[in-house]
Amino acid sequence: MADQTSLPLELEREIFETTALMHPGAIPTLLCVARRVLLWIEPLLYRVVRIGHGSLYSNMARALLSKPPQFCRDAVRHLALEDFKWSLDEVAALLKLCTGIINLATIEELEHPTLLPTLAEMRLQRLSVALDRLFGGPELIDPVHPLFASVTHLDMFDSADDVAATCAVIPALPALTHLCLNGEVPWNVINTVLADCPRLETLVNLRGSSTLTHAHPGGVPVRNVRFVEGTFEDYWSDWEAGAKGLPDFWALADDFIARKRAGAIDGVSLILQLPYILTDGSQPTAIVFDVIPPGQSDLATGCASPCPSSPPCGEIFSGSTPASDIVREIHRLTNPLFNDEIP
Repeated sequence: MADQTSLPLELEREIFETTALMHPGAIPTLLCVARRVLLWIEPLLYRVVRIGHGSLYSNMARALLSKPPQFCRDAVRHLALEDFKWSLDEVAALLKLCTGIINLATIEELEHPTLLPTLAEMRLQRLSVALDRLFGGPELIDPVHPLFASVTHLDMFDSADDVAATCAVIPALPALTHLCLNGEVPWNVINTVLADCPRLETLVNLRGSSTLTHAHPGGVPVRNVRFVEGTFEDYWSDWEAGAKGLPDFWALADDFIARKRAGAIDGVSLILQLPYILTDGSQPTAIVFDVIPPGQSDLATGCASPCPSSPPCGEIFSGSTPASDIVREIHRLTNPLFNDEIP
């Protein structure tokens, strides 16, 4: 019988780790191969953790609390605290174990100033949070706090009343290149952020609804290639996709802006409906809706009919294009007698 050959341990480890990263579902099986493989692969099982998403993730989070601090520090890189019954003290204990996190997303109940010292020990690159709650108020936000030292992607969920005050500190964040503002954000705030943050590569206004655009009689008053509007269907699934190296809304927005810069998409004020539709393994392709041209907006605004039948406004109104949807929305906003029936 021929002598059994073996690979160098370094190569063997690389093979198993690569397999685990490419096929996370195979990790439980790989853990049973040999003890050395368990030591290599088990940390990858905890690389992405969502607390509050099914029993699997909840059990993973509680299992982390039984691990040595060094294991937690080296294993967990992406943590989402989304919807669960843990106390703030339990969350603080978990965060103190997982100081190797580079991507953190939280919900309002778990955003508290007592967490700031622990967050400062991390090298966060991506942060999804309401800054006003995390710091105890918009006036208390410290843009030079150590937690911001390496944050390049900030997804803000600050209240509508505080968003302008919170955005005032954005230009001072040292590493920020990508910013997302959630919900209805005043246009003047968006324009101010773009003007005051020349290093900002991407500004996204994201809303969790079927609304495709702010409907304003004057159209969308933002003419900046770095600005993208979009919606999402499942925020936490999108977050997990990004944590696992798959396209998330950040990647799609970057792709969308690159296409605008390259002239593949006309205009600079366009709407990106998230998520993209991926087909045939090709690059993500946006479902793109042109912002209604100012001329059509003026027609809708100046039309006195609650349900216009005369051209050219009536032709646009009765159409099935995104521009038609926006024209109807403008009528709804500007005409108290609006009739939703198409003539």
